[in-house]
Amino acid sequence: MDEHFYTEYRTKVTLFMQAHPALLERYQITEVHAAAQQVLLKQSATPQGVYILAAGLVKVTRTTAAGSSFTLGVFGPGEVEGDVEAIMHMPYFSTVQALTNCTFYHISTVQFLKMLAQEADFNLLVHRSMASKLLNTSLQTSIQSTNRLIYTLLIVLRELSRLNELQISKPLLTELLGTSQRNLNRLLAQLEEEQLLQTRGSLVVHTNRKGIEKRLATYDFEIQ
Repeated sequence: MDEHFYTEYRTKVTLFMQAHPALLERYQITEVHAAAQQVLLKQSATPQGVYILAAGLVKVTRTTAAGSSFTLGVFGPGEVEGDVEAIMHMPYFSTVQALTNCTFYHISTVQFLKMLAQEADFNLLVHRSMASKLLNTSLQTSIQSTNRLIYTLLIVLRELSRLNELQISKPLLTELLGTSQRNLNRLLAQLEEEQLLQTRGSLVVHTNRKGIEKRLATYDFEIQ
């Protein structure tokens, strides 16, 4: 299986929804729009259903009991939020914020569970998406700490480069990575030397997506 599991299965969830419009009516699925910076899901809040990202980019964060906040990831189309909470009957585990203008498919918890029970193809895609998240987490844990930050930066740059309307700034990258401006500048300088991007002032003005994907391929993140 030659799937790059960071995005492929999540993307397929959105493609499935788009290919089966009859399911939208059958399971009372609606489109929800969120403006950039809008918080869609709030950690510890009572679930209001499941959201499947159709377009845009979101940031997922979690705050510890001590009040420290950290970023769990930046995700694009196909990301499913609230699925685990629906299955486990628990409050939202994390906060989900739109980084760009986003469109979601919204499914009530009852209809989501009904859809899992009655639509085998959808059920499989959702569970594969969940499995990919577990594999991604395991992968990131296995990468040596000296490489983990640049690895995460490459992933973020790859996802941001797919959204031409989003301006990639150093403050944004600093926030997403949870690192210092000094560390970020060092990493950006390294990637600029490798001709993977170009910076001007506080902005990343050009990214070499093919080069970034090739660089990511040096890490073992394919399922064979």
